[in-house]
Amino acid sequence: MMTKNEIIEENKVNYVEVEDIKNIISSAKRVAIFGHVNPDLDCYGSMFGARYMCEKLGAEAHLFAVNSEKSFLNGIFDKSLIERDFEPKDFDLVLMVDCNEFSRIDIKFREKVQNFKNILVIDHHEHSVVEKGCKFYIKSDICAASMIVANLIFGYKIKLNKVYAEYIFAGIVGDTGRFLHTNTDIDTFKCAVKLMDFGIDIQKIYDVIYRSVTIEQINMQKFLLNNYHIAGKNICYIVVTQKVFKKLNATPDDLKFFVNDLNTIKDFNVVMVAYEVEHNKYKVSCRSKNGFIVSKIAQNYGGGGHKMAAGFNLFGNKITIIRKIKKICLEF
Repeated sequence: MMTKNEIIEENKVNYVEVEDIKNIISSAKRVAIFGHVNPDLDCYGSMFGARYMCEKLGAEAHLFAVNSEKSFLNGIFDKSLIERDFEPKDFDLVLMVDCNEFSRIDIKFREKVQNFKNILVIDHHEHSVVEKGCKFYIKSDICAASMIVANLIFGYKIKLNKVYAEYIFAGIVGDTGRFLHTNTDIDTFKCAVKLMDFGIDIQKIYDVIYRSVTIEQINMQKFLLNNYHIAGKNICYIVVTQKVFKKLNATPDDLKFFVNDLNTIKDFNVVMVAYEVEHNKYKVSCRSKNGFIVSKIAQNYGGGGHKMAAGFNLFGNKITIIRKIKKICLEF
């Protein structure tokens, strides 16, 4: 039987500091970098930024993700650097960014990553589960994982170039909603100014994200605005099936583009958009304002995120999902 001290040590979270990160990466020859499933702007911004940092610290770095062919992210990030075939034997360090749980790693890579022996996590999300064997650098008070990576790069006196400064800036833009969300603070703007010093093309970034809307995305926006329901304390919810995606020739990326739009409607305190990513598997994206916190609800259902932007999975057919969503609405 384990002693009390042994139990405490067994469950102790292995947090690391800034200098530890530098030593861990510098000691590695080849680093495999992963973000969360269905990568967004901040996920890719932090992944690409981490790649640059690793290379400058002397480690060969590779990016692994499964990305939609139609994603607008392809207009910002160099897709040719993304790999899909991960062989653990070829690497001596796994770096997880914008993701601190194995359940958030794409299923294609999950088991291999979970069984890896040397894992470093850099993230800005609170733990809902603590994965044993990982080394953690968690800064939940920072708006984006991309900004954490930027701060590390600046702290290590690594000189960025324009391309990677744009990648990181795009990640910060994504997770702050163009510096609109409450996670934006003075340090966010200071970091943005430092990135701008590298001559980044802000107009190009905004054009790709906000001024390149496709017909499919417009059709998805119309569907959302015409099919939402209200329950509980002015909570907006909508369920989107794979059949709807097929009919509109749209993708989950097209839908996610407009989740924040619903949150701009004055009378909605919470927005929950459930969309079918696989047969009878739904991803629920939540946004909130007016003091309503969605992260706790997300954690109750095996997910996580930030106070006013979080997500989780639900399983079942459309009727079952609607019933579950209605029940969740009453929890606020």
